[in-house]
Amino acid sequence: MKRFVQLGIAVVMLVTFGLPEIGLAQNNLFQVLGGQRAGTSSFSFLKIGVGARSAGMSGAFVGMADDASALYWNPAGIAQSGGAELLMTHTSWPADISYEYLGYIQPFGRNMFLGASAGFLHMDPMEIRTEYKPHGTGEYFNYSDMVLGATFAMRMTDRFSFGVTLKHVQENLAGLILAGQMLDLGTFYWTGFKSLRFSVALTNFGPQVAPDGTFEKPVIDGGTAEFKYAEFSPPTVFRIGSAMNLIDSDYHTLTASAQLNHPVDNAENFVVGGEYLFLDYLALRSGYKMNADEGGLSFGAGLYIPMFGMETLKFDYAYTDFGRLTAVHRFAIGFDL
Repeated sequence: MKRFVQLGIAVVMLVTFGLPEIGLAQNNLFQVLGGQRAGTSSFSFLKIGVGARSAGMSGAFVGMADDASALYWNPAGIAQSGGAELLMTHTSWPADISYEYLGYIQPFGRNMFLGASAGFLHMDPMEIRTEYKPHGTGEYFNYSDMVLGATFAMRMTDRFSFGVTLKHVQENLAGLILAGQMLDLGTFYWTGFKSLRFSVALTNFGPQVAPDGTFEKPVIDGGTAEFKYAEFSPPTVFRIGSAMNLIDSDYHTLTASAQLNHPVDNAENFVVGGEYLFLDYLALRSGYKMNADEGGLSFGAGLYIPMFGMETLKFDYAYTDFGRLTAVHRFAIGFDL
């Protein structure tokens, strides 16, 4: 295990100080490695990051995941939480798309943790347009996505934790249903060197899926025939990251995080982020994603208020610059119970 962790840290350090420069010198190496895979997976909404805290750091969060948003980023991270927690988030995505997410974690004893999560992406009904009625037929259709997850995590030692999530995912496009089951796996390891931690997560792993039913299309002899819908892979992502407190005092905490993302349906990208915490009450965050056409730079802030009957009430906000698209705003409310 120690050799594996040392090798992983070395890879992260190499990526941190080497690959960005190599990419510039080689006309963006990341796109050569995987850009040709863009648009080849199903359930694309699963790639929308959950939580305003993580979004404020551009998603450089797999090595820091220690709250209820870890249900999305790294299931092993819920074993780093201090206790029961409820998280509610809202994401305003471009094109008037909204994404709501609810997560809850509950410890059992000192070393076991359970979690439940639900996400729902939705938009206003859209008018049906055809070749002969490009301005609309007067009829409308709906589009929505849904994910339900159950998570289990355990602290194996005081340094190492692992977690697993089982998910059911469903998409509804004008009555055409696409559904499937997926698996998330994650590890979280404290290296023992100051506050340096190292994490690996594999999310949205599962079989190919296709919509239910069949459709008809013309054939060579002039008639029609029924065909099954094509299958597509889920948007599996492999993330490897580390984080470390650069400043850790009674009044100030400054944490830096670095992460390499390897999606199956796009180019690899590298993310760096930071979080400054003052007196455990006020948080400021920023992050940058390299090799991203949109959504590279993010900012965020958080306010944590002690409340009667619960440990802390958390308010978080994140802004992500999507360049040619509208900016993305994320809001989150959390309760430490």
